[in-house]
Amino acid sequence: MSATDTSARLVSGLRPSGHLTLGHYHAVIRRWTELQYHHDAYFLIADWNALAVSGHAPHEIEQYSWAMVIDCLACGINPKVATLFIQSWVPELTDVHMILSSVTPKAWLERLPSYREMVAGLGEQQGASFAMLGAPLMQAADILALRGEVVPAGPEQRAHIEFTREVARRFNHRYGRDAGFEEQAERAIARLGKKSGRLYREWLSDYQEEGDLEAFERARGLLAETSKLNRNQQERLLGYLEGGGRRILGEPEHWQGDSQPLLGMELKTRLSSHEEAIFLRSGRAEIGASVREMPTDPARVRRSDPGDPERCPLWSLHESFTPEADRKWAAAGCREASIGCLDCKGCLVEHIDATLTPIRDRAEALEGEHGKVRTMMTEGAERARDTVRDTLDELRRVIGLTYRPGSPDFSLLQETS
Repeated sequence: MSATDTSARLVSGLRPSGHLTLGHYHAVIRRWTELQYHHDAYFLIADWNALAVSGHAPHEIEQYSWAMVIDCLACGINPKVATLFIQSWVPELTDVHMILSSVTPKAWLERLPSYREMVAGLGEQQGASFAMLGAPLMQAADILALRGEVVPAGPEQRAHIEFTREVARRFNHRYGRDAGFEEQAERAIARLGKKSGRLYREWLSDYQEEGDLEAFERARGLLAETSKLNRNQQERLLGYLEGGGRRILGEPEHWQGDSQPLLGMELKTRLSSHEEAIFLRSGRAEIGASVREMPTDPARVRRSDPGDPERCPLWSLHESFTPEADRKWAAAGCREASIGCLDCKGCLVEHIDATLTPIRDRAEALEGEHGKVRTMMTEGAERARDTVRDTLDELRRVIGLTYRPGSPDFSLLQETS
């Protein structure tokens, strides 16, 4: 599975710990607007995660979450194409988190770099909370509950994606071999049809007896392409192929992308300090004030000193927001000392403002349509709930916790009590 596979389900999210900045737009949201048309995309506003890892004042998380929703829509996230939702509006996610916490060793959480960084950042009077320890697992539960196959994230998140895969493997190992596993696998092979079933058996034998990785990939490809099996049957035959139990939970793949990283679930990018950051709703004057305070090439002490754009901290912003013609003008002017840093910054301000103006205008319009936006988020949450309910039902079934109101087992329990 890869990010270029348009059938792959993509899961990404942002924690509402403040107002969205130009850094968020550059690294995440702009890519979301592209990816939504090429994947089965789920984008979540991770408000539970924000509560777990930060000490916000009352109502701050709600305010930041709602502002993030507005900004995502203003930037071009299309709720008719992608599923955009607020994490806490899907209560089944916390159930999945609870189930996965029963198989996740505490030491796995303590070794994660993200957790160690959070603990290191706490003051002497504040210790790590239970929620803070469990926040990475909550994030993993979101991905696994939504059946995420591709997770766009920066390199600093590689350890967390591997942790998510480890949790899935551990759960599958413990609960994947249900009673009659082999018999059900054989019935699933029969559903493939005579030719496909024969090929699957041949490749199964070649892989398990001879370690033929090419045979493994062929068998996996056959299962991915067939329309004769449902998801559970496909996962069962994948587990059968691997020599273990049924793969109840899939293992998501980390995708960093070919250009700028998507920092995805735990983005912390800022242009400088938070006070100097350019926010998505910053006006031209605020953009100008922030850019003027940014450092430039240290070689340009005087206006007459030539510089090197590649050594200038502002250049990455030019590469992202300035059209090629003006970018070439700025680069040549810097090297030849024919323009000053303020001239270069003025050009950058113009193009950043040109990018943000339509976003600000759409956000202002959406602020006046809270009913419409709330309906969009309700519909997004319901679509996410449908997906997560299927996962939760499967997890409850394999661990043997099916006695809940409305289920046949619950009716039987009432009759015998």
